[in-house]
Amino acid sequence: MDYIGIDISQDYVDADLPGGVQRLAQDPAGLRALLAAVPAGAVCVLEATGPYGLRLLAALHRAQRPVCVVNPLQVRRFAQSQLRRSKTDRTHAQLLSQFGRAFTPALHAPTALWLTQLQQRQALLDLLKGQRTALGNHQHALAQSPWPDPVSTRALEAELDRLDQQVADLEKSLARDARAQCGADYARLQTIPGVGPRVALALLLAGPGLRAFAGWRQAVAYAGLCPRHYASGTSVRGRPRLSKLGDGRLRKLLYLGAWSASRANPACQALYQRLLERGKAKPQALCAVAARLLRQAWALLTHERDFDPHFHLALA
Repeated sequence: MDYIGIDISQDYVDADLPGGVQRLAQDPAGLRALLAAVPAGAVCVLEATGPYGLRLLAALHRAQRPVCVVNPLQVRRFAQSQLRRSKTDRTHAQLLSQFGRAFTPALHAPTALWLTQLQQRQALLDLLKGQRTALGNHQHALAQSPWPDPVSTRALEAELDRLDQQVADLEKSLARDARAQCGADYARLQTIPGVGPRVALALLLAGPGLRAFAGWRQAVAYAGLCPRHYASGTSVRGRPRLSKLGDGRLRKLLYLGAWSASRANPACQALYQRLLERGKAKPQALCAVAARLLRQAWALLTHERDFDPHFHLALA
């Protein structure tokens, strides 16, 4: 099986085709020419580099061409292992081909349309909330002035009212469409003590969807909640820390949910108390509880059952 590395930019793509690297425009005509030039049965290798590759990825899926979407950090480390000293669009396309042959990455499965659109809506909601916080802070600072500008005050109030309405509308539509698309899973996740509507929605929209992860370990790694150990020989013994290589927003929400889960969720409460008795700090114990929450959520969706507070006792 041959691999065709494709380096992507905003206006064009560089493809490592059998006749050499070719540059094609990032437009419908250029994508059609690329699909015609890729040999039958060849696997295209792209990097997950933001929105610029989405049109090409969709075109490849529509044409039923096999494609891999690889982590840019893995490709970068692969280039460093070869002692590469320079990077151009041409050489990077060739590097992606070599990476595919060396590691045979898993094929990318197309994401459901509803999941993609809800993820886009969630990203917009997070952006608007950040703007709301920034403007609220500015309003507070303006109010401390002995001579606040009335024009600025009115403009801030109007903009904050508009953002509040937009945030409320988006949150309502997200909850409505999540229930319409996966209402059973949405309700099932909220049977877990410590998982509310926001955490349940974040779990449903995590990456390819929580159900798509092959195991709970993959889900925990996606959230960056797995420990990272560093030791070498007899003298280097680094303290284990969270990898934090993953979805920071999901990790933050699970950590907040861990506060209530450490009191109301029997399995999480037992884990939390056990870690504290072993001398772990409270933040460390809460991170472990957050990982346990994610493990429970994956198990409930996989086995299609509601939360049972005594299930962990039956296993013991």
